[in-house]
Amino acid sequence: MMHPTRNRLLPALAGLLLAFSIVPTLSAADWTYRVRPQDNIWDLSSRYLKPDVSWQKLQAYNKVADPYHLPPGMTLHVPIAWLRVQPANATVMAVMGSAHVQLLGETQTETVTPGMTLGIGTHLTTDANASLTLQFADGSRLLMEQDSTLDLDQMSAYGRTGMVDTRLRLQRGHVVNAVTPMNGVGAHFSVETPGTISSVRGTHFRVTADEGQSRTEVLTGRVDVAGDRAHVLVPKEHGVAVADGTKPTQAQPLLPAPALHCPTQPVGKLPYVFAWTPLDGATGYRVQMAANDRFEALLLDHVTSSSQLSLPDVPDGDYAVRVHGIDAQKLEGEDGVCTLHINGHPQPPLVMEPLPGSKARDTRPRFRWTESLEAASYVWQLAADESFTQPLASETQLTGDSARAPNALSYGRYYWRIATRDKSGKVGPFTDPLPFDLVPQPPAPEVGKPKSSKSDVSFGWPAGTPGQRYHIQMDHHPDFAHPQIDQTLDQPMLQIKKPGSGTWYVRVQTIDSDGYAGLWGAVQKIRLGCLACRIGAIAGGGGLVLWLLL
Repeated sequence: MMHPTRNRLLPALAGLLLAFSIVPTLSAADWTYRVRPQDNIWDLSSRYLKPDVSWQKLQAYNKVADPYHLPPGMTLHVPIAWLRVQPANATVMAVMGSAHVQLLGETQTETVTPGMTLGIGTHLTTDANASLTLQFADGSRLLMEQDSTLDLDQMSAYGRTGMVDTRLRLQRGHVVNAVTPMNGVGAHFSVETPGTISSVRGTHFRVTADEGQSRTEVLTGRVDVAGDRAHVLVPKEHGVAVADGTKPTQAQPLLPAPALHCPTQPVGKLPYVFAWTPLDGATGYRVQMAANDRFEALLLDHVTSSSQLSLPDVPDGDYAVRVHGIDAQKLEGEDGVCTLHINGHPQPPLVMEPLPGSKARDTRPRFRWTESLEAASYVWQLAADESFTQPLASETQLTGDSARAPNALSYGRYYWRIATRDKSGKVGPFTDPLPFDLVPQPPAPEVGKPKSSKSDVSFGWPAGTPGQRYHIQMDHHPDFAHPQIDQTLDQPMLQIKKPGSGTWYVRVQTIDSDGYAGLWGAVQKIRLGCLACRIGAIAGGGGLVLWLLL
């Protein structure tokens, strides 16, 4: 019977002989593993190595004298070629708008939906105003923006090492990558375009392919950009633009993040105009909006030459907006980001009268607005000051499309506003204070005695205030259903060719500078004949009767 000590020594001696006979030189390209308590070489081999790689090879490669005892903290080296490799997948974390996927071996496309799992060979496209976010096996994420085409060329995982090899091909469009820092030489993440390959080991960077040019912008970390058998290492806050088929040149500094004018209070007025301070050297700006600062799916992705942009009408809630400048090379700069809270629903209705800055004449003016489809009722207020510290009138449960001042008002300036209450009882923001002036009715002008010549007849009346105009009508009938003369004049007089003989009726009204037409003056009755010329005046029927006999 063999001694127990010799039972343990023989495998150790065999391991040492194997190590001296077959072990290659340790390589910097090896994957390394730090031994934990309770680890043994058999379990580690089963967990990480390909089935055809024996534990004895691992023992020999690391010159392990005693396979029964692996000291905690010891470093094991494993050649990349010995590691298990299996296909990895990407998961659709979010999607906005219309995006399509064609899986490997399929001829038809499908609509991309959240939670969808995508494998090697997947072909993705996004339409205008669409975006989606992919998450890879190591937690890295990619935001694919609108009008883009992307192929998932290779996605592999090295067993349970945590190392993932991800290789993507951007045919056109724009992607933003947030790559998890990689441990192990087998980890790899690259984005290929028609002109370049951008490779990283953990960073935040963008890649664009359009109009015969590829652009890479590095926000954190660094990216190796290769093209036409040349390389350039792009550090953070730098970028490089490469024409297809040419070598990458020296990286250029990116534009700094613009200073955003972030609202300090909830946004109640929609659409909201979001602004920022212009950047020197910027030819344009890209503005993006999402439901949170992870920017997984874009509610807005717009390029503008202005330093402000109206945000879309979105439901109440928290949102994130980011803006970066675009330079003359089309390189896009660092992001300025802010969050905002929108509390603008239900929106107030559109006002109809009185409009801001207009005039009202009725001492109990009527207020009118359009009816909102999301309204159950309205809150209406009237005040003599635009801060509404002491409203003159207030209604909290109005229905319909109008209200009237409950009491007669004195002449002067007033303000009104209105808000919508939805079916859940939530009251939205008020309109801005809407000023109007309550003014007296313009006086009704009275036509004076007509004057005549051989061929003409003229009428006159007292002039009103500067800017007023005058509307005069003449008809054979007092209802003025079909006036023979119907003119609007800048001066308080009318001169016309003598009309036909008979009885005529004349009236005049004043039109204010704001277009308001006042009351008609008293109707004048005129009889035109062909006897000897004489003019007389006869009063009767409550109006002036003028006789003009020609």
